[in-house]
Amino acid sequence: MGTSDSILDLKKHRGAHCLINCHVFAKREHIVPLEEALLDGRSSSLNLHAVAGHEPLLPEALRHAQCIILEVDPRDELSLARMEQVRRTRPSMPIIAAIENADFNLTRVLVRQGVFDVVTLPFDAQEVLSRVMDAGATLASNTGNKLAPLIAIANSAGRTGATTVVTHLAAAISEQGMRRCCVIDLDLQFGQVANYLGMVPATSVLDLLEAGERLDADLVLNAAIQSPRGPFVLAAPSVIAPLEQVDVDRMLHLLEIVREEFDFVLIDLPANWTNWTLSALLASSEILLLTDQTINGLRQATRCLELFASIEISTDDIGIVVNRFEKRLLQKIGLDDISKVLKREVRATLAIEKSGLGTAQDQGFLLDQVVRKARFSQDIARLAQHLAQLGQKG
Repeated sequence: MGTSDSILDLKKHRGAHCLINCHVFAKREHIVPLEEALLDGRSSSLNLHAVAGHEPLLPEALRHAQCIILEVDPRDELSLARMEQVRRTRPSMPIIAAIENADFNLTRVLVRQGVFDVVTLPFDAQEVLSRVMDAGATLASNTGNKLAPLIAIANSAGRTGATTVVTHLAAAISEQGMRRCCVIDLDLQFGQVANYLGMVPATSVLDLLEAGERLDADLVLNAAIQSPRGPFVLAAPSVIAPLEQVDVDRMLHLLEIVREEFDFVLIDLPANWTNWTLSALLASSEILLLTDQTINGLRQATRCLELFASIEISTDDIGIVVNRFEKRLLQKIGLDDISKVLKREVRATLAIEKSGLGTAQDQGFLLDQVVRKARFSQDIARLAQHLAQLGQKG
C-alpha cells in the first residue's frame, strides 16, 4: 500500500477510527520530506512544526493537540527533559517518540517511561499515519473512563461571591497539579469570570451553544482563553442573553466535550434556576453550595437543598461552603448552627476579606497578587487541595 492509499484510509475512517489532532515536532530536515510525502494529506489533522533539537514547543500547539510526535535524541539530556516536560504537562496525551536508529531495547525503555509508541527517523508517512490511528483508537477506547471532574459552584442566594470563589479556586487548582483546568461561565446574563481574571474573550459560551451540530473539540479549544494564572476560561457573552433559550442537550454536549479536553472543569451558574441549570448540576461530579452566616442566607440554602433533593441529587455530591466566614467569640451564628440548620457538615469556610479583594478584582487580579498571606487565599488553597484529590480519584 502506498502513502496516498494510507491517507485515503485515514480519511475514510474519520470518526470510526478516531482521526485525531496530531502535532509533529522535528528538525526541518525531517519535516520537509514528510510534508512532501503527505501532499494534500495535511487535511488529515497532521500539523507539522520544524523545531530544532531541544527548542521549546509552541504552547498553543500543545494546548490543542490530542497526540504529538516528538523528535527525541536519547543521548541529549535536554531533549529527554523536553519530552518529560511535555509528559508532565499533558499526562493523558499520547506521545510518539521519533528516533533515529531506534532498536527494541530503546523502544521498550521509552514505553516504560510513558511514551505511547515510537516511529523511526527519517519519517515514513505510512508508519506515521498508522501510529496516529493507533493513538486515536486508544483514546477512543478510554474516553468513557476519562471525563474530567465537573464541579458546580452554586449560589444559595444572590451576591454570595460564587464568581470570586470560582476564579480563585481555578487558579489554585491549576497550581496544585491539575494543569488544564477550565472554568465555564454559564451566567449568560451577568457573568464576570473573564473580567475577574483580566481577560477579554473573542468567543463566548453562547457562541458555542449556538454552533449546533458544528460544536466540536476544535471550536471549544479555540474559544478557551488561558489566564496568566493557569486556568482556561469559556466566557459569558458580552451581551445579556435570555436564559430560557438555552438548549439542554447542546449544553450537556458542551460540558462533555470540555470534560474530555481538560483535566478539571468548574462551572459558574446564574442565580436563577432553570431546567438547563439543574441539568448541569445533575451532570456534575460535585456541587459546592455557597452560603453565609446570615439567617436569610441559611434560609435560601435550605430551599436550594430541598430543590436539589426534589431532582434526586445525592447529598454526598453536595458540599456546603460558608463564604465570608467570621470566627468571633460572640458570633451569633457559628459553624455548629449552620450544620444543624442545613443538616449536614460544612465542607469548607472561606474567611471574610474586608479589604483588597474588590481592588484586586477591579484590576483583573486575584487577591494573592495584591495582599500576601490573606486568610481567604489560604482557605481557597485548602479547598482546591480537596478538589484536586477528588480529581485524582476520578
